[in-house]
Amino acid sequence: MSRFTARSTVSSLAVVAVALAAGALAGCGDDGGASAGPTVYFELDGALAGGTFWDLPYPSDLRLTAGGSPDVTGFPNRRDLVLVRELLAAHSSRRGFPVMPVSYVRFSAAPPARSPSDVIPAQADAPVLLLDIDLDSPERGRLAPVVAGSLVRDDYAPDFLVGFAPRPGVVLRADTTYALVVRRAFAPDAAPPASFAALAAGDTPPGRLGAAAAALYTPLWPALAELGVDVGDVLVASVFTTGDEVALLRARSEAVRASHDAIIEGLHVDPVDGAGQDGFCELIGTVRVPVLQRGTPPYNDDGQFVLDGDGVPVAQGEVSIPLTITLPLGTMPAAGWPLYQFFHGSGGVSSGVVDLGRIPAVGAEPEVGRGPGWVVARHGIAAASTALPANPERLPGADDYAYLNINNLAAFPYTFQQGVIEQRLLLDALLALRVAPATVAACAGLTLPAGATAHQIDPAKLVAGGQSMGGMYTNMVGAVEPRFGALVPTGAGGLWNLMAIESAAIPNGRVLLATLFGTDPDQLAFVHPMLGALATAWEIAEPMASMARLARRPLPGHPVRHVYEPVGQGDEYFPTTIFDAAALAYGNTQAGELVWAPMQDALGLDGLGGVAAYPITGNRPGAAGAPASTNVVVQFRSDGIANSHYIYRQLDEVKHQYGCFLASYLATGTPTVPAPAAVTTPCP
Repeated sequence: MSRFTARSTVSSLAVVAVALAAGALAGCGDDGGASAGPTVYFELDGALAGGTFWDLPYPSDLRLTAGGSPDVTGFPNRRDLVLVRELLAAHSSRRGFPVMPVSYVRFSAAPPARSPSDVIPAQADAPVLLLDIDLDSPERGRLAPVVAGSLVRDDYAPDFLVGFAPRPGVVLRADTTYALVVRRAFAPDAAPPASFAALAAGDTPPGRLGAAAAALYTPLWPALAELGVDVGDVLVASVFTTGDEVALLRARSEAVRASHDAIIEGLHVDPVDGAGQDGFCELIGTVRVPVLQRGTPPYNDDGQFVLDGDGVPVAQGEVSIPLTITLPLGTMPAAGWPLYQFFHGSGGVSSGVVDLGRIPAVGAEPEVGRGPGWVVARHGIAAASTALPANPERLPGADDYAYLNINNLAAFPYTFQQGVIEQRLLLDALLALRVAPATVAACAGLTLPAGATAHQIDPAKLVAGGQSMGGMYTNMVGAVEPRFGALVPTGAGGLWNLMAIESAAIPNGRVLLATLFGTDPDQLAFVHPMLGALATAWEIAEPMASMARLARRPLPGHPVRHVYEPVGQGDEYFPTTIFDAAALAYGNTQAGELVWAPMQDALGLDGLGGVAAYPITGNRPGAAGAPASTNVVVQFRSDGIANSHYIYRQLDEVKHQYGCFLASYLATGTPTVPAPAAVTTPCP
């Protein structure tokens, strides 16, 4: 087992492992489905493969491999599709189940129809409960709101299969044991299967998995009693333990940092306009980083990591990628320049930090020299940006979707991991960088304080942000990089199994994936078994899993991050439902104009409802005596010139807010979000 598993099998699983061995000697038992009327499948003895794969609720810690990975060897793949095989193979590289899992329960007759757009509240009398039952969890007993979707029979779903999931934006705690509990009110005509009824009565049911089930379900019964739930009212339940893919990414990046450096080379003032920019000096160069993915971009084949015996990615070579740095005109602070590390969007380039300014008219080009680097330079902040994986500078001709290669879906999470690790290496290189006065001599007005011999970055004043795909990187890098204290993700989505069919993240994704899966596009929901499998395989590159590790549950030893999240109505890539879920995952409070109301419904599920008044600072209380943080989402409309996906560079109000948010953080340690104003307006 890799050294990167923080707690991939909790204490209860050790008991289960012993019980599984005992169960193997117990012989055959009841199939769990014997009932005079409608019931629920709960198979503890027979094979779970093909048409019977869903005969035991999934996920379940009864359905883990010996190494702690989800056991999907029997997952239905009637047509033996390569795409399906590759996604399922990716499950073996993880431990435990996702923190935004899709659960499946098979009924013997149709229960009342359910739509995944309807939220089942987190309350003890609800027909479905998603409950933390982990004896070691500080959140034990906490309920999560869920959704349920009735699935249509196809190659992957049998008749009467229902998918359950946390309400989009609800992220479970990592390395924690949960129970999905389906009560009689969900399917009033159904009765509990005999094997589950035996468990609920305190008995050990017969069958290969009977003893293991008895051990696994032991913590469930007192948890239900504490909620006042009668076990006789439970139709069926599944007990499963989440993994921690964010911690795994952090560990992999730490291991690569320990053995590799990013090397900045050829840094010089941009000969075109670097010395003539308004308020800053623009430098360009390259940075050399290790390539961790096996194969050749865009990775129509392979694209995965080669791991050594300790689970550390093995470098497959090196690549030199473009780098842009901006230094504000003026005198460098004694400790060095504050830094804003910017991550460009899909199809973007490294120079976008300088040249992606406002579009002045429909069809016009962005204003050159007015990008994010210009915005932060007004506040005395340097900026840096490199070419991310699969952008046009690294893959000539790459379009906006090159990072998401539909021909090899299994490679995608490795592409994002490559990018995250590169950005951590880049930060190391930027902190070690010394820019001699001679290098920037062409930039008038850029000076050093007395005693300083070179321009450098202040390691105590680091912030980050990015747009679209770069906004996703902002979340993923931010979750594993503790040196960034304040983050500005713009136009950023998440929840891949929902985005794949409800957004433009995958062009015409609903029809494309329905065709690949052989199902009806009109019936395809994010709880479909193949989309659940995709979410499991891709979780290490799931932005919402990282969003929840910024302020809600930072990795051990990491600070709470401040987040300013501007979102636009009518975003051409992400619907408002994705932004609602993201705001909930962050734990943000809404400020400003209420452009669309459903976000309040989402935030209200966690007690975050209401619209805060400007200026906003320290609005999120710190846990366990920690200082309060500033975590804010603001809705905007398009200006009618550019789509609202681009509000980060199109609207002065957004530029003013994120500029002041970052500047106030660097000045005081707790950022302030001011009321919208012109970008030239002084910060409060």
